[in-house]
Amino acid sequence: MVKPEKQTNARRRQVIQLLNSTDQYWMDALGDKLFHDLNYYDLFTQMWLRLDDTFHKSELYQLMPNISQRTAIKYVQIAIDHGLLIEHMNPDDLRSRRITMSADLVQKIELFLDYSISVFETFPAPASQQGDT
Repeated sequence: MVKPEKQTNARRRQVIQLLNSTDQYWMDALGDKLFHDLNYYDLFTQMWLRLDDTFHKSELYQLMPNISQRTAIKYVQIAIDHGLLIEHMNPDDLRSRRITMSADLVQKIELFLDYSISVFETFPAPASQQGDT
């Protein structure tokens, strides 16, 4: 692990405010506190990175590495029940289904990402390293 350069407390406060702002925007964009969970963040952003893919449910559980498979199964089903994830018939195996993100979820994730980028881009350059440490 690389040791980062020491920052001022003022700069650290700015980072906390930035993180709180993006965190609040995540909740606002998704519109339900139920999805204010880092495991959903992991799931949805990892799915977005592979937007053109469809997934077996078992693949989705692996996108939430910090919870058990049993809990991941519940999370995925909740997202399906709320219409954020969509089940499709699998043309290769009619006994199984494939999962994609709903168009609405894609739009919400992209809105969140655009907001986050704008926040990071406007994050002020570090002031002098003197003073508040």
